[in-house]
Amino acid sequence: MLNRAWMKGVAAVLAAAGLIGVWMLRSSLDRPAQNAVALQVEADCDSAQRTCRARGDDLEFELRLGPPVQPMQSFEIALRSLRGRLVMDRGADARVEVQFQMRAMDMGINRYRLIADAGGVWRGRAMLPVCTAGRSDWIAQVDISAGGRRWQAELPFTVVRP
Repeated sequence: MLNRAWMKGVAAVLAAAGLIGVWMLRSSLDRPAQNAVALQVEADCDSAQRTCRARGDDLEFELRLGPPVQPMQSFEIALRSLRGRLVMDRGADARVEVQFQMRAMDMGINRYRLIADAGGVWRGRAMLPVCTAGRSDWIAQVDISAGGRRWQAELPFTVVRP
């Protein structure tokens, strides 16, 4: 009997530790990158419909999602660096991640790390949840780290409703 009570106590402590860990991870993922250079995104961008560009003084890339991009269906992410340090650091310390979110709506953690292919295109696959409010407006938040520097861009896009 004492053994069973002890096991329940251990299980409760582990569950609490797990919840705290998930909360801390969630908080760190939602924080904007510190010291990140904000890149300018071209007007009328919808990277699920066409390739969109983001640029700054020392980095420029284009992003393409899908097509198509539908909730609960896997789609391709492709990011091509057009100018800047990312081209040189492709295999070294460069890191490219895309986080999908909606403004003023918590859609959970939808963060994907891209891997550079032999041609220098950063690729990955993603799947988005269904918005229970019926919204289809998303933001692809691109975070790039290379050579001790960080860049960030927010590219809006629209999913195709099934």
